[in-house]
Amino acid sequence: MRIISEYLESISISKMASGSGAGGSGVRRRIKEELRAVTSREINRLIQAALQQQQPTVPRPIHRRAIVLRDHIVAHRRLYEDYFVPEPRFGENMFRRRFRMHRPLFLPIVGALERRYEYLRMRQDAVGRPGHMPIHKCTAAIRQLAYGGAADMFDVYLHIGETTACECL
Repeated sequence: MRIISEYLESISISKMASGSGAGGSGVRRRIKEELRAVTSREINRLIQAALQQQQPTVPRPIHRRAIVLRDHIVAHRRLYEDYFVPEPRFGENMFRRRFRMHRPLFLPIVGALERRYEYLRMRQDAVGRPGHMPIHKCTAAIRQLAYGGAADMFDVYLHIGETTACECL
C-alpha cells in the first residue's frame, strides 16, 4: 500500500505542475488504470504469500524403501560352482535332491525359458549394475515350485529378493 500512496503523490505533484486543462480526463483515466494495475499486482502477491503459508511443503511424510545390497555376481558364481561346473561341490545326487530333476534336464529348460521370456534374460539395472543371470532366476523359480516354500527363503543363498523371486514364477 505504501507503493500506491507514493505513486499517487507523484501523480498529484505532476498534475499540479502541468496545471488542469482539457487533458484532465485523460490523465484521470490513466491514473485509474495504473492504480488498478498496481492494486491487482499487490493483491495477487498477498494472496500468493497467504497460500504458501497455509500449504506445507510436503503434504505427507516421504517413506523411502530400504535398500538391500545384493551381490548378484558373487551369488551366481557360488551357485555355478556348487552345481554346474564339471566337478561341482555338490554332486549329481545332491542336485537331484535339491532341484527334483537331473542336471542334463535342467539346463535345456533354462535355455528354453531364457529364449521364450525376456524377463529371464540377464539385464542391467538403471545404474548399470548387472542383474540376475537366467540360471539364477530359473533356480529360484524351480526350487520354489519344488519345495513350495516362501518367495524369500532363497534370499540368503541366491541373493534374490522376494519380489524378484515372485516375478520369476
